[in-house]
Amino acid sequence: MGRTKRRRAPIENAGVQSMNPSAPRSSAPCISAVLISWNRCELLQKAIDSLLRQNYPNLEIIVVDNGSTDGSLEWLREKSEIQRIENKRNRGASAARNQGTRLAKGDYILYMDSDAELRTENGLKRCVEWLESDPTMAGVAGVYYSDEDLQTLWCWSPCMDWQGYFDPEASMKPKSDPPVLSTCFSMYRREALQEVGGFDEYFFYLYEDGDLSDRLWKAGYRLHIDPSIKILHHYAEPGRTQRDQLDYHYYTERLRQNFLIKNWGMRRYMQSWKHKITHYRQIRGQFPYLSWLNYVDIYGFRTFYYLIRYLVKIRYSRKKWI
Repeated sequence: MGRTKRRRAPIENAGVQSMNPSAPRSSAPCISAVLISWNRCELLQKAIDSLLRQNYPNLEIIVVDNGSTDGSLEWLREKSEIQRIENKRNRGASAARNQGTRLAKGDYILYMDSDAELRTENGLKRCVEWLESDPTMAGVAGVYYSDEDLQTLWCWSPCMDWQGYFDPEASMKPKSDPPVLSTCFSMYRREALQEVGGFDEYFFYLYEDGDLSDRLWKAGYRLHIDPSIKILHHYAEPGRTQRDQLDYHYYTERLRQNFLIKNWGMRRYMQSWKHKITHYRQIRGQFPYLSWLNYVDIYGFRTFYYLIRYLVKIRYSRKKWI
C-alpha cells in the first residue's frame, strides 16, 4: 500500500512533567510505553518493573495519571526517568492513551494496563522484530494469563459476536491474525496509529481496543499475536469505575450501540435491534435487573436516538485524536 509519512502531532505541554530530552539514543528502534494509572500504585510499580527487566536499550516510559489519590503521583514524582502527565480527573482510558501517544517519541507505541506484567524475556524485542519484519503489520501482542504460573489462560484476543458483545469462547481460541488486540499489552506502529487517528475518545473505557483494531484492519493493516510472549493480567478491581448492574448495563449498551453503528453499519445495527425486539423475554431472563421500562428505554428510545445521530452524521465523520 502506498502510505505517505505523516507529520507527528504536536505535543501538548499542559500537565506534562519530567521531560528528559537528553536521554541517550540507541540503534535499536525506540519504544514508547504508555501506561494509564488510576489508583493502582502497587500494581503500577510491578508493571513498570516488568518493562525495566527487559533491559531494552531504547525504551521510554510514559505514565498518564487520571487523578490518582492513592500515592501513585508521589511515587511517580520521585522517578525522574519516567515521564508523566497528571490529569486532575479521570479522563478515561482512550483520552489518556492519546495524551501519552502525543508525548511519545518512539517508532513503536506500547500500550499496557497498569495491572499487567510482561513475563517473557526479550518480549519487547520480539514485538519489535515482528513489526520490523512486515510493514503491513500495525500491531502485535502476546497471550494473557490470570495466574502467577501462567497456566490459566485469561484471553487470546477479545473477540466479539455479530452484535458486538464479548464472545468468551472465540476469545480463548488461538489465532495468529486476530480481529482485536487487547490494550492490556499490545505494541503498534506509530505511523499506523497516526493514519487511523488514535483512540476514539467517546469510548471512555471498553470497546476502545475493538474500535481501534477495526479501523486498522479497514486501513489495510494486519494484527498479530505471538504466543511465546506471555503477559500476566491481574485484572484488579482497584482503578475501575464502580457501577451497579443496571448502571453498567446502560453504560455498556451505549458503547456497544455506538460501536455497532459506527464500525459495522446500519444493517447490522438494525439486525441487532430486531433481535432485541423478537427475543425480549429471553434477554430479560438473562438480565433480571432490567425492568420493562429499562428495556424499552435501552432498546427503544436510545436505539432510535443513536440511529438519528448516525443519520445526521453528528459524530461519525473521520476524526483524528492524535
